Amino acid sequence: MQRKIPIILISIFTLLNFTFSQQRNLSAIEGTITGKVLDESTKKPVEFSNVILFAKKNNIQITGAVTNNEGNFKLKKIKPGEYYLYVQFVGYARNKVDKISINSSTTDINLGKIYLIPSAIKMQNVLIEGKRSPISYELDKKVIDVSQMQTAMSGTAADVLQNVPSVSVDIDGNVSLRGSTDFTVLIDGRPSVMSAQDALQQIPASSIKNIEVITNPSAKYDASGTAGIINIILKKNTNLGLSGIVDITGGLNDKFGGSFLFQYKTNLLSYDFGLDFNHRSFPGTNLQEKQFIIGNTTSYLNSNGSMLWQRILSGIRGGINFNLSENDNLSFGARYGARSFHRNSILNYDQWTNLDPNIYYYLSNTNGNHSGTFYALNANYLHMFAGKENELTGEFFLSHNNSNEAAMTTSTQNNIQLNGTKTTELGPQTQIRGKVDYTLPFTKFEKFSLGTEYQSRISQDINKLYLFDSANYNYDFQSKFSNTNDFNRTRFAAYSIFSNQWDSLGVQIGVRAEYTYQYVKLEETNQQFSFNRWDFFPSLHSSYNLANGTQIMASYSRRIERPDGGDLEPFYTWFNANNVRIGNPNLKPELIDSYELGYQTFLGSISFSNDFYYRFTHDKIEHLNSVYSENVTLNSIANVGTDYSIGAEFMILFNPIKLWELNLMGDLYDYRIQGAISSLSFAKESFNWSIKNNNVFKVTSSTDLQLNTRYFSPSVSAQGKWEGFFVTDLAVKQDFMEKKLSLTLQINDLFKTGKREFTSQGIDFYNYNYFTRQAPMVMLNVKFNFNNYKEQKSSNENQQDNSAQVD
Repeated sequence: MQRKIPIILISIFTLLNFTFSQQRNLSAIEGTITGKVLDESTKKPVEFSNVILFAKKNNIQITGAVTNNEGNFKLKKIKPGEYYLYVQFVGYARNKVDKISINSSTTDINLGKIYLIPSAIKMQNVLIEGKRSPISYELDKKVIDVSQMQTAMSGTAADVLQNVPSVSVDIDGNVSLRGSTDFTVLIDGRPSVMSAQDALQQIPASSIKNIEVITNPSAKYDASGTAGIINIILKKNTNLGLSGIVDITGGLNDKFGGSFLFQYKTNLLSYDFGLDFNHRSFPGTNLQEKQFIIGNTTSYLNSNGSMLWQRILSGIRGGINFNLSENDNLSFGARYGARSFHRNSILNYDQWTNLDPNIYYYLSNTNGNHSGTFYALNANYLHMFAGKENELTGEFFLSHNNSNEAAMTTSTQNNIQLNGTKTTELGPQTQIRGKVDYTLPFTKFEKFSLGTEYQSRISQDINKLYLFDSANYNYDFQSKFSNTNDFNRTRFAAYSIFSNQWDSLGVQIGVRAEYTYQYVKLEETNQQFSFNRWDFFPSLHSSYNLANGTQIMASYSRRIERPDGGDLEPFYTWFNANNVRIGNPNLKPELIDSYELGYQTFLGSISFSNDFYYRFTHDKIEHLNSVYSENVTLNSIANVGTDYSIGAEFMILFNPIKLWELNLMGDLYDYRIQGAISSLSFAKESFNWSIKNNNVFKVTSSTDLQLNTRYFSPSVSAQGKWEGFFVTDLAVKQDFMEKKLSLTLQINDLFKTGKREFTSQGIDFYNYNYFTRQAPMVMLNVKFNFNNYKEQKSSNENQQDNSAQVD
């Protein structure tokens, strides 16, 4: 018996040692899980999808990742065990991949292609299709799906942007990006022929597929526009054969328009053709109170009455695309358009001074028109080398714009004309741009890009003033206030960008150099102003994927806003009898340093995005008011100092109930501006905030109800303060004929709360202005698709939480 005890102990020790050895070997095993996430209908990668891994035995979350721009993900350091994972992204049904096993024989698992399907809801055997989020976040931009913005379907790009984070739109349709109107508008990645504001108010929403808002552009982009870039992506069809879309819009108070777009596409060739027409009238009322201080005299000028704004816009565009080979593509495009902006007013004026309290009454009638035609031509070439993403692109762009402005103001008393002014301004402008870009990948994630760009802009402004002569009842030409101004700006640029990804960390770093030569000449006096300068614009973008599928993004960029030709005109230009303008040829460009930190995650079924930002502007440009003479305001422009903005934006998207999608957006920031005006120091600050609430209710399988509200708080400028305002919009969309035909009824400013209220004040003036538009504004949009213009969706979209399809 005693001899058996050592044998038993040795056997037990050997067994325990074998068991512990096996456990040690298992614990040393670490597996990986990889895959690629694609949109089931388009077969394109779904960037920023959340991939979350769970342990099967206790449903505890183990780790997670976010897909890259190719839809790929990788989960690392996975211990042996049984698992399942969920793949989810805003606007898609959550997909589940089950039966994942890591063991000694299987450590590296490739799940292949995982398809995400646009979300859908079942209600009593009726299929109700869900919608992708109208706003999605990517590494360096926000992407707005215009088809989801029903309250703007009959409007323009500016109307769409009313319901987008980072952007605010006033009652006049003027757009600002994070409080600044200094931004660049691109159309399909190319410069706009028109000014940023004109472009956004001209392009019909029905012609737009997506709008990209880029607040911190990389070094690849033109550095112009301190607030960033708004890129408008026009509709294009991906289906083969002939297809198209027709939109017709009509509304109350002289509003109507329409657009037509068709495309024919084969594997080797495609061409498209489009027409659009837009007629909008905006009647309203205006109240203004002004004070002018000259020495011991204070004069008062009050007015009130009706105003009418009218926009008439039309355009034609076409393009042709050749697939020369598997690696070569050549395309040409053209656009021609005409525009006419009318602004008419009938105002009753009261005028007096502190020395003479007797009130002088008269009626003022102003008719203004800004019209013109434009065209743009572009050619693009793409060559793809043997390696993936190893490509060379070239682009040439030419545009010409004819601008014709005229305004006439008459002052009458008892139907007798007392005085009047007539002004005209002609402004032809030509732009040329050429650029070449090259991308060289070293590995799957590591790549280097470089490019060069040339831009030239030549314009001329011819200003003329005529004053009414009551003696002969004619308008006499005033040569003293009539001028011709020539403007020429040439710019050369070069950039390079390096990007790579290490595990969960992705980094992109770049630098851009721009050389600018600028020349301004006043022909009447032969005055000339010119300068040349180099500017450098670094950029940095980074992202980090946390274990739970959350992503953190950080970026920095430097931008510039160069003065426009009109801002540099060194002479007086009269708008009407009470307003005159002068430019500043010594104006310096604004430079801005912009920092951002972004955070994206899912809290259950709730999507949450947050952006923190800090912006610092050097040589801040401000439009200023002062007294020119009694009852005449002088509008000038100057570099006044610096401004600062520090704030945060957030967006929350979730479904409170199955048939209700809620999108809540907010922006809160502290704004400060300081400097000097006319050698007098100033400092102002305000805490600004806005909130937007977009709601979509699925009434039936073919009926949507959308209710949007937005509020903007008061804000300050160098000389004044803007009051806050609140607006509510409502839309109902009804689909017919399997979505080939749809009707959308819009009611904008439902409760008549929209307004523009502004107060400005200086050492010698005071100005208060209050304007409201006639509301509510009612529009009806009819849209018809033929030959499946829209991308076809999968027939199995009725699955709410599918098992993933894996190739």
